[in-house]
Amino acid sequence: MKRYNVGDQVWWARCGTRQVTKTCPVCFGKLKVTLILGNDDTVILPCDYCGKGYEGPRGTVEEYEYLAEPEQTAIITVNTHESADGEKLEYHTVGGYYHDDGADLYNTREDAVAICTEIVQRKTLEESTRVESLKKHLNKNYSWNAGYHMRYAARYERDALYHKEKAVLCKARAKENKSDGNP
Repeated sequence: MKRYNVGDQVWWARCGTRQVTKTCPVCFGKLKVTLILGNDDTVILPCDYCGKGYEGPRGTVEEYEYLAEPEQTAIITVNTHESADGEKLEYHTVGGYYHDDGADLYNTREDAVAICTEIVQRKTLEESTRVESLKKHLNKNYSWNAGYHMRYAARYERDALYHKEKAVLCKARAKENKSDGNP
């Protein structure tokens, strides 16, 4: 176990995230997607991946990137807790940051950079896997939406034909009634 003292200069393997704006990975900034149905018909739909809420598609998405930013800092307090499980150290550094057992503190910048790089690679891989599964889910959503709207379009086309036929019958009856002298 690493042991530091008050006043020691250490390198904190600080890894964090920052928000960045990227082109939508589904519509590629075009704000719409084309869905090809099983019968080879195509349906153009607004992109739901970058279109959240009432504003509609934006062509961009907000994502977080992992950063490796080792930072040199100083130990300002060391707390030691002894129990039947052994000794536990807690370090507090400049800025009020807490470090349990000093697991993210290193003697050299190179050691901190190596750990940061490893963490960023692992987090990036986890994130890319999550985004791929999310995209698959949203593509299913596109096909469901297309089916929903096509079903209602067909329904309303049938309704329109039905009402046109009834209107023609009503007009014909109105003409018959006028020729009979009935108002």
